[in-house]
Parts: sequence; structure tokens; C-alpha cells
Amino acid sequence: MVTQDTLKVGDAPPTKTTRAKCWAARDTYFACLDDHNLWLQGLRPQTHEEIIALDAKRPIIRSESDRSLTKKEREDLYICRKMKEMFDQSCLPSWVNHFSLLRVKDLQTKYLREKLEKDEKEREAAGSGFWEKVQAKPASA
Repeated sequence: MVTQDTLKVGDAPPTKTTRAKCWAARDTYFACLDDHNLWLQGLRPQTHEEIIALDAKRPIIRSESDRSLTKKEREDLYICRKMKEMFDQSCLPSWVNHFSLLRVKDLQTKYLREKLEKDEKEREAAGSGFWEKVQAKPASA
């Protein structure tokens, strides 16, 4: 039987109860990440270039033992540690990878959509005058 403590690839398929525990652990972990403005544990891209360059399949996650991190940065990046451990214990490793990949892709898409909408509003506010010029052009006789 698959239990929370023994989830491994190759075991029997997860039961409905096991899947529900996994989803609950995922939701708790992701809610913690959202509350602290993190994409994943150890991952907080902040600039446009960092977000665009991010490979969702292999995100570069800062290690907790990274000596370039200050104590405050380390605490901020790894504040959801307990929820992450619960997520890792409750789900198959392939599920953890899958859900993490989807989260990064969804956040990238959300960022890009918001950026495009913002840029479009700025262009509209600036007004190129294109349509005004087209409307002002006299009709050909």
C-alpha cells in the first residue's frame, strides 16, 4: 500500500486519499509561496530579463547553502521550508516536478500577459495619431 511516508516511483498507483493529500500539500506550499512572493523555494525572479530567461524545466534555484546570500535573504527565500518538505513527502517526485514546472510556466505567462497589457495601455495613452491621420485623409474622388 502507498502511504505518505513511502511514496516512490514504481509503487502501486496513488489512491484517491493519497492524491488528495498530495494536492492539499501542494496547495498549502503554493499558498505560502504566493504569500511571500516566491515562485518556488529559493526562486524569486525580479527583473524582466530574469523572468524571460527562466527555463521552467530547469529553473536556477539558489541553494540554501549559497554563501552569497545574506541571512535575511536566506530566510526570505526558504521561509516555506516546512510546507515544501510536506509537499515532497506527500507527492511522487514526478508529481512534484510536474506541479513545480506548471507553477513556473503559469507565473511566467501571467507576468508576460500583464506586461503586454500594461505596454498596450501605455501606447494607447501616448497615442500614435495613426487613426486620426487615416480619418483626416481626404477621400479620393
